[in-house]
Amino acid sequence: MKYLIMAIVVAFAVNSARADLPKDSVYQFESTWQTQQGEQVQLSQLQGKIRLMAFVYTYCEHTCPTIVAQLKSAQSKLSPEAAAQTQVTLVSLDPERDTPEQLSSYMKEQKLDEAGWLMLHGSAAGVRTLAVLFGVRYQPMGESDIAHSNMITVLDAQGVIAYQMKGLSDDLQQVLAATEALVPHD
Repeated sequence: MKYLIMAIVVAFAVNSARADLPKDSVYQFESTWQTQQGEQVQLSQLQGKIRLMAFVYTYCEHTCPTIVAQLKSAQSKLSPEAAAQTQVTLVSLDPERDTPEQLSSYMKEQKLDEAGWLMLHGSAAGVRTLAVLFGVRYQPMGESDIAHSNMITVLDAQGVIAYQMKGLSDDLQQVLAATEALVPHD
């Protein structure tokens, strides 16, 4: 029943489509988010860059550090052309604790360059709906843990999913190849 309600919410959000975006763009979902700097952004404002996206939470001691490490590795292996057109974007699964201030601290702790990385804080409803759009499943486990899909998604500049690495043991080369394939060549 819970997933049916989420699907209805997603269908409603997508039906209020932005004419300038493809119908299968995740940026069709109109929602307001906060960056690690506390700036408010609409999801549609993220268009224009290729994105490596993942859903994480900053208090995670299990798979999130591995996801961040894989994203750092992928970013470092991109061609200079692809790196210039790509931004890593992390969506927090913990809107209660992962405030913009916490996200900013996490970026400093992890040595994530704000020019190449973005962290997003949203409402609980916004996070749930965006997770559904990406096919990410998550469930709070007790007071401090969140069980979640370990997925890295490559989005094209208009927010269309180009590739999803659906496990930590999958080949990161696929993420790199999908990202490089999206770089326009003159």
